[in-house]
Amino acid sequence: MLIRNVELEKRACMLVNWYELFKKNTIKSCIVPVPADVLTYLRRDMLILPKECSNFTEVNTGEGFQTTHFNAFDDQFSDSDSGGDGTGDGNDDEEQPAFPAFSQALTEAIRSLGGNAFLKSDWHCPKDAQWITLGQTLCVRDITDVYQLLKASSFCKEDFKERSSVNDSGFHVVLKKWKDIHPGSEFRCFVRNRSLLAISPRHWPSYHEHIARERSDIVNDIVSLFKEKIKDTFPLRDYVFDVYRPSKDNVIIMDFSLYGKGHSDSLAFDYDQLDEEASVATIEEEDDPEFRYLPNDCGIQPIKRNVYGFPQDFRNFFQNTAPTDGGQSSAEGEGNNLVNRLIEQCNLQQARDNADEE
Repeated sequence: MLIRNVELEKRACMLVNWYELFKKNTIKSCIVPVPADVLTYLRRDMLILPKECSNFTEVNTGEGFQTTHFNAFDDQFSDSDSGGDGTGDGNDDEEQPAFPAFSQALTEAIRSLGGNAFLKSDWHCPKDAQWITLGQTLCVRDITDVYQLLKASSFCKEDFKERSSVNDSGFHVVLKKWKDIHPGSEFRCFVRNRSLLAISPRHWPSYHEHIARERSDIVNDIVSLFKEKIKDTFPLRDYVFDVYRPSKDNVIIMDFSLYGKGHSDSLAFDYDQLDEEASVATIEEEDDPEFRYLPNDCGIQPIKRNVYGFPQDFRNFFQNTAPTDGGQSSAEGEGNNLVNRLIEQCNLQQARDNADEE
């Protein structure tokens, strides 16, 4: 049995290492290297925005949408103990960082992508921090959105940690041209021994009526992309890739990630089962990978990603408890858990809506 070199696999899945190979088959992206001083700033826990994030900034997106950001370092919000003259104690300039070159690179990248971009670090998007932005979205329109998401995201902080020499290829911020993607058009594909084994809806277990109707076309389009563009080009033997299929005969590569438990969610499948199937798979079966989807509407299904974005102190506040030394709320698991209550409310509302429709 071969021993996996996870660090080399992670390196292959970094967008900076595969973007040029599949540039014609993926979304336009800008890759911004992270300098050492910015990296130090991003690793710190304190959420202080750089000086380049102006006091009040209105951003026009071209769609009539405007955002306004405010900087707590503005004189009118200075410490009242200083007498209200805005002079403070003179330490603000030392505490508030400035990264003019990096901020300018981010601004130019967002502008080149049309003013709206999807943000991620080398491997993860800050989906656990979208609560911090206006509209709770991962669409960034200016550098304030970028800094807020990167600083508040534990997933991105993990990407910015020290790396081994095997994977020491620098740190990057990735900005992709923003697209409104229908959740029923995203799919996750599992590759074992360079063979496409299985396909799952990316937003499992959501029900989408068109999937059953277009099942054959979806599989054929994904298989064609894999065999013509990916199979003999991507360097790994085992991996997972996500795609977006906006229309027939049009499949767009979204991302690559590591194969296996603890690396990528298996969604509609189980990795043990996939490994068993891979051991007996034949060449002929590659043209017909197993495709699992919900054939019928089973009502609301629990989706793990829906509970991202509730900070622990926010949960503790609503539970009226303090976290223990281990960082876990002593009341966790009780019926008044905020997230559970919100999910229950959503379920009740959906049930009422269904009853009204009937």
